[in-house]
Amino acid sequence: MKKTLLALALVGASTSAFADAWLYGGVSVGRADYNNNSDTPMSFHVGTGILPIIGVEGGYWKHGNFDMNNGTANGYAETGSWYGALKPSIDIGPIQLYAKGGIHHYTASYKDGLASEGDSTGTDLMYGVGAEYFVTDMLSIGASWQTFNGVKTKFSDDKNIESFTLNATIHIF
Repeated sequence: MKKTLLALALVGASTSAFADAWLYGGVSVGRADYNNNSDTPMSFHVGTGILPIIGVEGGYWKHGNFDMNNGTANGYAETGSWYGALKPSIDIGPIQLYAKGGIHHYTASYKDGLASEGDSTGTDLMYGVGAEYFVTDMLSIGASWQTFNGVKTKFSDDKNIESFTLNATIHIF
């Protein structure tokens, strides 16, 4: 009896240890706010669970287009970031709660009346939190909030881009 209980405990522990996917990828869409403007961000991400409670993730965010003015001309900045982050997580039944923190490299490309301004680029920190519900073993849907720090355009000081998104992720075990 004791051996049977010990075997069940070990199987349960190994199942939860492999609850994080070896490889996953997904997409997000939602609302982003920057410098008193908002737009619809879209992103894709890929990652791997290197340990049962921590993973590594990377991807690209198209934050959106944000109105700008240089004093004589109007236009907008098309903003995007490549990022890499650590992603600690905890599974509670079919729900996964997670945080992420890392760095991002952003580009702001100016359009319309500001097209002659060139691009702004930089690197800073990013972080976020989220929750996902596993609809099946391989598919999760969820919501997340991210902040991309220090996005500086030629027409504004360092500002953060904050996003709230809905996501869908495919997990390959």
